[in-house]
Formats: sequence, structure tokens, C-alpha cells
Amino acid sequence: MGIPASVWFLIALVALLVGGGLLLADRARGSDGMRDRKRWAALRGWEYLDSDPVLPSRWRYGTIHQGGPGVARNLVSGSVPTPDGPRQAYVFDHEQAGRIGSVLAAVQVQTQLPAAVELRLPSAPLPDDAGLDLLEPVGDRYAFVSDAEAVKPLLTNRLADAGNAIGDDVELLWAEDSWVLAAAPADSSPERLQDLLADMAEVATALEQGQGARHRMGR
Repeated sequence: MGIPASVWFLIALVALLVGGGLLLADRARGSDGMRDRKRWAALRGWEYLDSDPVLPSRWRYGTIHQGGPGVARNLVSGSVPTPDGPRQAYVFDHEQAGRIGSVLAAVQVQTQLPAAVELRLPSAPLPDDAGLDLLEPVGDRYAFVSDAEAVKPLLTNRLADAGNAIGDDVELLWAEDSWVLAAAPADSSPERLQDLLADMAEVATALEQGQGARHRMGR
């Protein structure tokens, strides 16, 4: 005995209503996230932009390599205060292929790094970049680098401690050119992101110290 057409219609209607409800809930969460980000930027005296299609193309490793530059949504930019002086920073929802997969945070390093390094937790997928090779563990993370000889002096105990402090919710932390970046969960709160920026500033300082030691060894 076949199922009556009216039953199929009812099932389809329920599915449509459920889907619409989920879509509205997603939009509501997105709107709340935008308001939270704007409020956070205003409290810190930072700048806020709804969208920036160019900023992510500044970098090429980490999630940028995995899914393309994409677009920066709900972007805040400003300076993170540190004992060594303020550091430029960005926080934005990283949209790739029309979907926000993570929140990217970036903190400036006050020196040009000699090569790129990705610090991945064991739970993170392996990088799909043929230009990165596994070098060694750095604290709780594994270092994948673009130039082992150049990067090895930067992988100090201080960097290991700073990487460990980032937290297990950030599986991927990386540094390239003069930036440290981290991919945080898409639902990270402003409070969590503020703590993350402070921890990333310590990663930047550790890299700078390692870079200074590398230069002294080279002389």
C-alpha cells in the first residue's frame, strides 16, 4: 500500500518549515555576532568594517592556502598593547566559498620572518601545502615549515610555551612575513578573541627573540 500524497506533502512542508527556522536562527546568530563585534570594536576604540575582500590575500599559508583568500567579514582592526609597544591586529570572520569556517586573528611581528611556520595541534589536519615540511614538535604542537634551516632557531622554549597558551580550541597557529595568525572557532566570543590576541602577542615576541638570536649566530 503506497503512502498517500497528502502525507508526502505534510512531510515536505515540515521539512521546509524546519529548514526555514534553521536559516532564520543562523541569520539571527550572525546578526548577534555582528553586533557583538561592533560593540567590542567600539569599546576598544578599534575600527569596524562589514566586509573587506582584499585583506585576506595579504597572507598565503594556513587557512588561506586551504580554501583561498576569501573575504573578511565583520572586520575589526586596531592595536594590541604589549610591554614592547602596540602591535597592529586584525580579527575577522573568514568567509570562503560563501561559508564562514573560522575567525581569523592576526597580530603583527616587529621583524620580517625568514620563512613560514605552521604550528598545528595533533588533532588538526595535515597541511596540504607541498612547500611545508614537518620539522619537529614545539610544545603541544607540530611545526611545519617552509625552510627548516631558517626556522629552526626560532623554535625556542619560549615559543613552545606561548603556543601552548593559545589553547586547544585553536588547532592552527601560523606565522609568515611579519604576522602571527590563528584560526579560532567561528563562534568565538569577543572575550575569547581578546585573550587570544594577547597570547598571540607573546608568540610574536618569542619569534622576535628567536630571530634576534639567529642574527647574532649568523655574525
